Amino acid sequence: MEYGDEIVRRVRELAPVLSERAQGAEEARRLPDATIADLAGTGLLQMLVPRRFGGGEGDFETMAAACREAGAGCASTGWLAVIYTLHNWMTALFSEQAQAEVWADRPYALIPCVLAPTGSAEPVDGGHRVTGRWSWGSGVMHAGHVMVMALVTADGGIEPRLFLLPRAEVTVHDVWHTSGMRGTGSNDIEVADVHVPAHRSVPLKDLAEGRSPGSRVHPGALYRTPLVPVFALTGAAPVLGVAEGVLARFAERMRGRVMAYSGERQRDLAGAQIRLAQAGADLAAARLLLEDALRDVVTAVAGGACDLRLRARARLVAAHVAGTSRRVVNELCSAAGASAQFTSSPFQRAQRDVNTISGHVVFDPDAAYTLYGRIELGLDPGSVVLV
Repeated sequence: MEYGDEIVRRVRELAPVLSERAQGAEEARRLPDATIADLAGTGLLQMLVPRRFGGGEGDFETMAAACREAGAGCASTGWLAVIYTLHNWMTALFSEQAQAEVWADRPYALIPCVLAPTGSAEPVDGGHRVTGRWSWGSGVMHAGHVMVMALVTADGGIEPRLFLLPRAEVTVHDVWHTSGMRGTGSNDIEVADVHVPAHRSVPLKDLAEGRSPGSRVHPGALYRTPLVPVFALTGAAPVLGVAEGVLARFAERMRGRVMAYSGERQRDLAGAQIRLAQAGADLAAARLLLEDALRDVVTAVAGGACDLRLRARARLVAAHVAGTSRRVVNELCSAAGASAQFTSSPFQRAQRDVNTISGHVVFDPDAAYTLYGRIELGLDPGSVVLV
């Protein structure tokens, strides 16, 4: 069995355990330490780390497949599987010195990243002084480092830059009281006038264009890939996984469920059979679309360029997959009956989780569809950062 296939198999086998831990993760508002250790044990977290630092230097398609499997067991775990795995890849886009610092002890790190530029950075000798507060710090409860985006004002212009800091240099505010995705522990991150050396920051433009410092250190096309397309597409993978998990549970529930009052078995009802079949077709189509879009991005980068239209298509596909997953989950949870809404039920948890995560800005259908439509029609997309 190949390296990537083995990782997917391990995560698939872990999914039932993740499902058993989901309620506890929700109540604790963070993943159990055992889940973090189990994810690391599958090899997933280091699969995009360069080989020279002990990683697998794998591929985004396999990563997305593994994170789908994790999402089928627990939405919060699936999301953090993407966060931690992708942010190890992002670490490889920083300077070689920064990479050596982060991976000094092991070939993976646990790093949240907030791309919203809600902080500021002042150029100083040897780097920048960074100040700000960032929401949505998914994974910060287990973090050893953090990444935050801040605006640098220099030479009459404003430049968004991504900064990498040790966890010890930031403050975490416990604000993550939400209806869904509670296990992600996505608390606020605050940085108060901290000096960040120059080797631990990268302009967002370089990340978006696939020409970061790390792309000059590592020769593989993996490290020349633009940030936003893979962030959007791999982020959609666990959302799809949640829907696939709900579909499997719905089919299992149908086989034994007896309808109140009528005494009929749900499996014998045409309406339930139609819902099951339609949901299966919709999710299969979403999976194929997601895999196709990821393959196109990877092929384009290997061939030398990932143009604006292809990057916009990635946003389109991610939003469409997330929207399809959300619709299917809500429809199946409705058809599962009122008892599926007990707090111990995985149906209602998945419903709350998918409704919460599909509100992420990268899955905004209006923005993603408009962006793609304008580019497809030859219009100026405007000053769009997330493309």
